[in-house]
Amino acid sequence: MQPTPEIASFWREFAVQEAAFFQLPPADRVEQINALASQYLHGVTLEVLGAPDATRLELVLTAHGHIEFFPLLSQVAGAAPALEHFGVTAFRARSPEADFSIQMDGLELSTSEVMVALEQDDGRVALELHFKPEVSEALAEQARHMAFIMLDHVLGEYDFAVKVGAIDFVTPAPDAPVSWTPLSALAQVFDTFWVETLGRTGIFPTGEAHWEGMELQFNCAVDDSGNEIELDDFAWGDDDTVTEDASDAQEAGFVAVNLSADAVAMRADLATAWTLDLPAADEGAQARAQALQDQAGMLLQQMHQGLMVLTLAKEGRRQALYYVVDEALARQTLAPLLARPEAADAEIKASFDPAWSGYFEYAGYLA
Repeated sequence: MQPTPEIASFWREFAVQEAAFFQLPPADRVEQINALASQYLHGVTLEVLGAPDATRLELVLTAHGHIEFFPLLSQVAGAAPALEHFGVTAFRARSPEADFSIQMDGLELSTSEVMVALEQDDGRVALELHFKPEVSEALAEQARHMAFIMLDHVLGEYDFAVKVGAIDFVTPAPDAPVSWTPLSALAQVFDTFWVETLGRTGIFPTGEAHWEGMELQFNCAVDDSGNEIELDDFAWGDDDTVTEDASDAQEAGFVAVNLSADAVAMRADLATAWTLDLPAADEGAQARAQALQDQAGMLLQQMHQGLMVLTLAKEGRRQALYYVVDEALARQTLAPLLARPEAADAEIKASFDPAWSGYFEYAGYLA
C-alpha cells in the first residue's frame, strides 16, 4: 500500500533532520520529533528508547491505546525509510522488566502489589484487580489510574487495548475461590490463558470447519434487561406506543458461525473485517451466493490471507464476514470471483476490527 501524502512528507522531513535529531539531548529530541509528527500524523506520538551513549535509537510509535489510530501506526511504521540512527517500531511493547514501581503525587505502587484475576469476557479477557496495600478512598481513583499505566507496560499497548475486556477493581472475599496473580507475573499467565483457556493458538484451522447456526429475530421489542417482549399482534410506533400488526415488524434471519475461527481470533495481522453481501431473494440466488462466498473463504484461507467466520441471511440478502490481512490484497485475490455475474450486485464493506467484535457478537451465543 502506498503511504499517504502526509506519511510520506513526515518521513521525508524526518530523514532530512535525522542527524540533527540524534545529536539533541533526550528531552529536546523527543519534543522536536513530536513537533514534526504533529504536523502530519494526528493521533500518533513518538517515543525514543535507547541509552544516552547508544549509536542507534528506537522510535516507538504509540497511540496511547486509542484503537482508532492503530491502522495509522502500522501504516507509518510500514512506510519508514532505512535510517542511520533510528529503528522504527509500531506500538509500545511490553516492558522487559515487569517488576517495577511508579509514583504519582505521593502514592507509590509496585506491580507486585497489584493482584489480578482473569475471566472470559465475550472473546476477550476480563480482569479483576485489587491492591495488596490498603489504599485510602481519597487516593483510590489515583491508584486505579496508576494500575492502568502498569497494565499498559506489562501487557504492551496492542494486547492491552485489543485483548482485554472489562476491568473491575474489587475487594476480594477471603473465601472466594479465585486465583490471584501479581501484576509483575501477569504477562505469562495472560498468554497461557489466551492459548489454553480461550484456545487462541494463532494457527490457521485445517480440515473440516466447525460451523453452528441459529435463527434470529431482528427489531424485537425488549425490556430494560434486554429480554424479548411478547407483543402478540401489536408493534411499537415511533413514539413508543403500540400501533399496528407486528407480523412484519420482526425480521427473521439465520446466522451460521465458524467456531474453528476462534484459533486465530484477534490475531494482529487479521484485524480487517471484510463483508461480502450478495442478493439471495430465492433458493437459486441463495445457492449461488453461498457457493461464491464459500469459494472466497477457501481461497483466502488456503493462501493464509484470511478466513470466513460467519454468514448472515436476512431480508433477501446473504452476508459473509471474513477477517483478512489486507483489504486490497483480498480484493485482488478474489477478483475472478467478484467478476462473475452473481457478484454484479455485491456490496463490499471493510472496517478495522482488531477485537473481532463482528464475530463475537454471535459466536458468544454458540461457543
